[in-house]
Amino acid sequence: MKNNAIYLKVTKDMFWVQMVWAFGVFGVMLIIQIGKLILGANQGDAPDNFYSSFFIVANFFTFIIGIISISFLPHYVGNGVTRKDYFKGASLASIGLAIILPIIALVISVLTQFILQNVASMTFKEPNFDSFGSDSNLIGDIIQFLILTPYVNPENNVILALGIFSLNILMYYLAGWLIGAAFYRFHTIIGLGFILLAIVILTFENVLVRNTLNLPVLENYSFIELPVNIAVPVIFLLVILLIWLIRSLTKNVTIKM
Repeated sequence: MKNNAIYLKVTKDMFWVQMVWAFGVFGVMLIIQIGKLILGANQGDAPDNFYSSFFIVANFFTFIIGIISISFLPHYVGNGVTRKDYFKGASLASIGLAIILPIIALVISVLTQFILQNVASMTFKEPNFDSFGSDSNLIGDIIQFLILTPYVNPENNVILALGIFSLNILMYYLAGWLIGAAFYRFHTIIGLGFILLAIVILTFENVLVRNTLNLPVLENYSFIELPVNIAVPVIFLLVILLIWLIRSLTKNVTIKM
């Protein structure tokens, strides 16, 4: 097999394996959504739409599969695939997931809302991802920021909404992959240091995106403010930084068979 075809096969394999996991999450969320709809109908409460529900779940899901993605490395190397081809394939697979998952979530959301609004006259409540708590504790702020990532309502600007959603997914996937690679290569202490680094990068990216979109920012991070023409390139540099760090960790790592 030609070398340029090897990493494409890795891309295809990893993408579809992780998409199967994603479809499992979609299925579970649909069941939960149906349960919420039934309870909401009985109690008179408007439920969240599927898109906004998956918006939060997607970050944690992609973070976890990002961590797991390092487990593909010994499998591929053991079958003659180079570390470089693994890295290129896994990177392309992560980008593919980041693009397709928001689109699928939006399609499911639109279909369910259309059916329920026309058949059952059911309404859905507007999502609110900017209602931060008033606690000035730094740890509490970090947790809130990691959960409440920048959100744009697709009803207002579908392209921007999908783009921000994709960026969130990609950042969390890469952060998870970085942590997984760090623990695979180093011992626990250094691995914990990479967890801290990933949190710093995710938080910084979150603040920059919020500033760019004129979304609320917690007071503890109000000092981080850059002009849009500088913030946008910095955001993409953070993505490149994560990718470079992952490549550095996996480039010559000893494979544990």
